[in-house]
Order: sequence, then C-alpha cells, then structure tokens
Amino acid sequence: MMMKRLVRADRSAQRGFTLAEVLVATFVLSIGLVAVATGFQYATSGVETGRGETSATFLAEQRLEQLRAIAVKDFTSATLNAGTTTEAYGTIASGAAYRRVTTIADNPGGVCAANCKRVQVTVFYRPVTGRGQLDQERQVDLITMFVARN
Repeated sequence: MMMKRLVRADRSAQRGFTLAEVLVATFVLSIGLVAVATGFQYATSGVETGRGETSATFLAEQRLEQLRAIAVKDFTSATLNAGTTTEAYGTIASGAAYRRVTTIADNPGGVCAANCKRVQVTVFYRPVTGRGQLDQERQVDLITMFVARN
C-alpha cells in the first residue's frame, strides 16, 4: 500500500501546464507582440518623415546656394528678378519626389535700399508612412536676404 502512494505523488509532481494556462500565456504574448509591431510602424513613419524633411531642407539650401552664387557674380542677373519660379514634381535633379517654389522680392517692406532682395524657397513633399504615401503635402521654407556688395 505504501508503494502506490509514492507512485501517485511522483506523477502529480511531473504534470505540465493546463490548456487554460497555455491559452492565457499565448494571449498575453500576442498582445505584447501587437504592441511591438505597432511601435515599429510608428518608428518607421517617423524615420521616413525625418528623411523627407531632411531631403527637402537640402533641396531648399541647394537652390539658395545656386542663387547666392549668381548674386555674388552679378546682382542684376535676370535670374534674380522679382517673381516666383515653380519646379514641379519630377523636374528636380535627384529630387523627383519633391517640388520647389522660389519667390524673390525686391526691397521687401522697404527695410533696405533698392539693392536687397528677399529670397524664399519652399520645398513640398508627401511623406511615406507605414501605411503608404500620404496625400497631404508637407513643406519646408527657407528665407534669406541678399544684399548687393558695393
């Protein structure tokens, strides 16, 4: 009789998880994995938005530097005449996913003599998110003043 009791005690010590315990553990683990996957989606969207904004800023600075080089050589160049120039999507070298608008104003607001210009470069783009490309445009604006050297 003593022998049978020992065998029973050994069997109960070796039992595994119940089905309910396994289901609860699987449920908790799946909730955690969904949260991590959502975090990756937001992180990817943030990285892509940052990449788009960095590229847009580079393209705006590039245009300002082109105009600045012209202004240093010839401040009266037709390229620096007051007005607005638009470069559509697909027309900017190494920036097909961007469009750029350059606005030049002579003596803006009467703040300086006739030998200054206000230059504003706006670059537009549509950021790509984890769910695809957004329809809403974002923009980066850079504004500076050019003054003729005497």
